[in-house]
Amino acid sequence: MKLKNLIPLRYRTKLIRQFGEAKLVKLPNGQHELIGGSDQDRTDAFEWVSLFAHEIVFTHYQRQEPAPKFIPFPRFQPV
Repeated sequence: MKLKNLIPLRYRTKLIRQFGEAKLVKLPNGQHELIGGSDQDRTDAFEWVSLFAHEIVFTHYQRQEPAPKFIPFPRFQPV
């Protein structure tokens, strides 16, 4: 059985580097994306990419990290 087929392809992102709150991830189709972070974090990421990973190209679009869809509630209420 091939385990790589159990996890859908859209959930296979690889974290390349994290700059504060900004995350540089590699998507399954080979593209890279910078998610979240402040302006300073994104500036640090752009500088690192220009020095060490110059083949990565960014767009002007800034995507925030998605909010969790399920928020767990406490099972036991305090008395």
